[in-house]
Amino acid sequence: MDFDNALDLFERTLATERSRPDVHTAMLALALPDTIGTASTQIQQARARGERVWMTADLHLCHANVIRYCNRPFANVTQMNKHLVSQTQKIGDGEWLVIVGDVAMGEHQLAMEWIRRIPGRKVLVLGNHDLTRSGECRYLAERALDGQRPLFDAVLPFLASKDELGQSVFVSHYPATVDHSFGRLLNYHGHLHREVLEPTETTHFVNVGWDVTQGLVCL
Repeated sequence: MDFDNALDLFERTLATERSRPDVHTAMLALALPDTIGTASTQIQQARARGERVWMTADLHLCHANVIRYCNRPFANVTQMNKHLVSQTQKIGDGEWLVIVGDVAMGEHQLAMEWIRRIPGRKVLVLGNHDLTRSGECRYLAERALDGQRPLFDAVLPFLASKDELGQSVFVSHYPATVDHSFGRLLNYHGHLHREVLEPTETTHFVNVGWDVTQGLVCL
């Protein structure tokens, strides 16, 4: 899937979601061809070499209400944060982790302390809760524990590539809104928490959100 087709697909997807003008405008402003192309290629090449690539979504670190909303098995937000971050410790320092949106919500600075404990090369595919209502993405300025590197290798609204079978792969927080012109598509997504979409004739949806997987997905 080339960038223009992927951008068209992303714009179609945004048009079918609940209107969030400032948030969605900010997402589109971060749809930079070089950034998306480089990250998509690096992750696909890692998979082709047989390296582990991890995915998750909707961690909602520091978000106490998500425990009740999604019936998560935690007594409090601190217990939840500890458990979710402990699950990431299996990730190698050179391995990729793609967080498909909504990494945290609530106390931003406290959430940053937890996110800095997550190993690996992290890519954030933006979800609606990763920006303020005015469209500000605070993750762009955050640094890793050493203070030298960005916290995320890339922050972007989607990834797009071809898999080993030549199938188009699209990674987006919102599940993709697809018409037949895109051909066969594998869509890794989040946003729906516990809901799992049925495949269509052209599209296979994979919800990598924590409330479905209760852990990480290894591609």
